[in-house]
Amino acid sequence: MRVFISGPYGDHNPKEVIAENVRKADKVARDLMAAGHLVYCPHTMSHGWEDDSRLTRERYLELDFSFLRFWAEGICRIPGESVGADAEMREATRLGLKWVDMPDVGQTNTQGPGDSIAGGIGG
Repeated sequence: MRVFISGPYGDHNPKEVIAENVRKADKVARDLMAAGHLVYCPHTMSHGWEDDSRLTRERYLELDFSFLRFWAEGICRIPGESVGADAEMREATRLGLKWVDMPDVGQTNTQGPGDSIAGGIGG
């Protein structure tokens, strides 16, 4: 399954917080790839772009939504507060994408948007 990785990034957070969020997203993406999925991880693709004043949160979401609309079959949400990730989840729900849980990366939720397999991120 083609899975979009969604989770906190934090454009205005200290660099250490951003780096930790990228590390978590990268781990989830690698775990999903190892389980046989294809992934798009915006955290690793655009890491460091927050320093480019030409790019706004709206522009990032436009890019993310294009992957959700035209590429993704599912979405994996990393826990944590995030305005952007919340918007991605709303869009994924609107599109009817499947929700993929992190600890059971070989499983997908086939019950539809809004339902997810119980669990959380592992170390």
